[in-house]
Amino acid sequence: MLAVETSGGPLLVPYEIRRSPRGRRIRLSLGQQNQAVLRVPAHGSVREALVFLRSQGDWLQKQLRKAPPPMGLTEYLTKHPRLSGLGREFAVTLNFTTTRPFFVYSDKSGEVEFRYPAGEGSGPALGKLVREFAEKVLPPWIRVLAGQRGLRIRRVSIRDQGTRWGSCAASGTVSLNWRLVLLPVDLHDYVLWHELAHLTEMNHAESFWNLLRSYDPGTDRHDRDLTRVSRGLMRLGRPGSL
Repeated sequence: MLAVETSGGPLLVPYEIRRSPRGRRIRLSLGQQNQAVLRVPAHGSVREALVFLRSQGDWLQKQLRKAPPPMGLTEYLTKHPRLSGLGREFAVTLNFTTTRPFFVYSDKSGEVEFRYPAGEGSGPALGKLVREFAEKVLPPWIRVLAGQRGLRIRRVSIRDQGTRWGSCAASGTVSLNWRLVLLPVDLHDYVLWHELAHLTEMNHAESFWNLLRSYDPGTDRHDRDLTRVSRGLMRLGRPGSL
C-alpha cells in the first residue's frame, strides 16, 4: 500500500510494479483488482516510479470512482448462471457437497452442475472446477472449428493468462484462457476464430483481419464487445476475488 496525494488529501492505494523490457518510460494503469500498476523500464528506478505514483492521486481517484467493485467468481456465476462451451450455452447450477469437489455436465441438456465444499476455501474450489470444465470443452471445440476450415492444430493448452484471451505459436500450439467459458457464445467463438486465423497470419496486418472476417462475419462488432467486457471478466478467479 502507498499513500498518494490527491486534491482532497492522502489516498491509500494498493500497488504493484511490473518490469517492462521494451518500455522506455514509466506507465501507470488501474489493475484488475483496482490496484495501481506501475510498468517500469527494465533498468528504470523503482524509487522514481513511486514518486510518479504519489503524484497521480487525482487521476487514480477518478479511475477508481469509475471502476466497478471487484466481484468474485462465485458471486458472478450466481448472478450470471451460464457458461459457454462446445458451441452452446450451459445453464449453471451451484451446490455444496461434503465430499470431494466435482462437476457434471451434459451437452444434450445444456446443463452443468458444480458441487464444492461450503465455507472457507469454497471460492478457490469453485474456481478450480470451472477451469477443469474449460479444459474439457475448449480443446475439442476449437478442433471442430479448425476442421471446418481445413486447419491443423498441433496442441491446445488451457492457461491462466492475466490479460490475454489466447495466443497462437508458429509451431501450431494454441493457448487459451480458461475464462473463455465465461464469455457469451458468440464472443467465445470469436476468440477461437481469432487464434485460428493466426495459424495462417502470424500478425495483425490487414490480411489477418480480412481472413478473420471470412471466418467470423461479425468480427468488428465482436472485437468491440470483447474489449468492453474483458476487464471485468479477467478479474474473476484470481486470489482475493474468488
